[in-house]
Amino acid sequence: MESKSKKLKRNQERKDERYDLDKLSYLPDSILTHILSFLDTKSAIRTSVLSKRYRLLWTLSPCLDFKLSEFYTRSLDSYDGYVFSQVKNSSVGSFESYVNHVLRRREHSNLTMFRLSLHKDVGLEFIENCVNYAAQHKVQHLRIRGFVKRKPLTLPKLLLTSSSLITLHLHNATSYCIELPKSVALPNLKVLRLKNFQFSDKNFNGQVFSGCPSLETLVLSKCCIKPGNSLKILDVNCLNLKNLEIKYWRSPWKCFDEHMINVNAPRLVSFKFQGHLARVSFKEALPCLDEASIDLCYPTSCFGVDASERKLRTSERFLSMLRHICNVKFLSLSLKTIEVL
Repeated sequence: MESKSKKLKRNQERKDERYDLDKLSYLPDSILTHILSFLDTKSAIRTSVLSKRYRLLWTLSPCLDFKLSEFYTRSLDSYDGYVFSQVKNSSVGSFESYVNHVLRRREHSNLTMFRLSLHKDVGLEFIENCVNYAAQHKVQHLRIRGFVKRKPLTLPKLLLTSSSLITLHLHNATSYCIELPKSVALPNLKVLRLKNFQFSDKNFNGQVFSGCPSLETLVLSKCCIKPGNSLKILDVNCLNLKNLEIKYWRSPWKCFDEHMINVNAPRLVSFKFQGHLARVSFKEALPCLDEASIDLCYPTSCFGVDASERKLRTSERFLSMLRHICNVKFLSLSLKTIEVL
C-alpha cells in the first residue's frame, strides 16, 4: 500500500507538471487582467473558454472596447464560451444587446479605458447609457465615435465634470451627432481630440478650453466654425498646452477672412498644421516652441474665385502664420507648402 508521503509527493509532482505546462494561469488576477486589457473586449471575452481560471476573468478587465464594425463582420453564432450562452439562447443578435449584456456581467470596478466605435445609426439612449456607464465608473480614457441621425447626443454632466478623465477622443461620424456644451470642468484632462465638429455660439464656442487647465495636447481634425453663425473667432485659451494639431480645417472659402482661430498657449512646444489654410493667430510669443510642421494645400477649385487669387491669399495667410512661429527651432515644410510660397 502506498505511503501517505509518497502520495503527497506524487500529487506535488503532478501539480508541478501542470504549472510547467500552464504558468500563465497561475499568475495573479491583476497581471492577467492587465494582459487582457491589451485585447479588444470581444477577444478578451473569448478567453473564457480556455479554462475555469479564465471563465470570469474578463469581468475584471479595466478596459472595454466595443466596435460595431467588428461585430457585424462575424456572426454571433461563431462565438464560443460561457459568456455568450445567454445571448445566443435568447436569439439576441444586435450589437446593443451584446454591449448591454457585457456591461451587466462585468464587475463594477473603475475603468481605465472605454471605447465605443459606431459606423451605423444606433439608438441614442444606448449611446447615452454607455457614456453614463463610463462616467459612473470613473473612466480615465474615453473614445467615442458617434453616429446618430435623428437627435444629437448630449454628453452627461457627470462626464463633463469628471476629475478622473485624462484623455477624451470624440469623433462625429456626422457633423451634428455629438453636442458639446459651452463650459466644462475637467481639471485633469490632458489630451482632447475632436473630429468633424462644427463650432458655434451655441455649441462648443471655445470657452470649453478654459475649463481644462491641465490640457497638454489638443487635436482638431476636420473641424470648422459653422458658416452663418455669430461665432467668428474660436478662442483656444490653454496656458499649459504643449501640442497643437489642426488637420484639414473645413471652413468654406467664403468664410476665409472672417473665421479665425486665436490661440493663447505660451508653453506650446509643438505645432502641426495640415490641409487648407485657416487663419491661425497666436496671442503671445512662443518661447518654448521646438518644432512646427506645416503641410499646406489650397483649393484647386472655388466658385467665384480664380486660382491665382486663391494661391495669393493662401500665401499671404501662410506668411502671416510664419511670423507668429518665427522663433521655432525646427521647421518642417511639405513640398506643396513650398509651392504655395
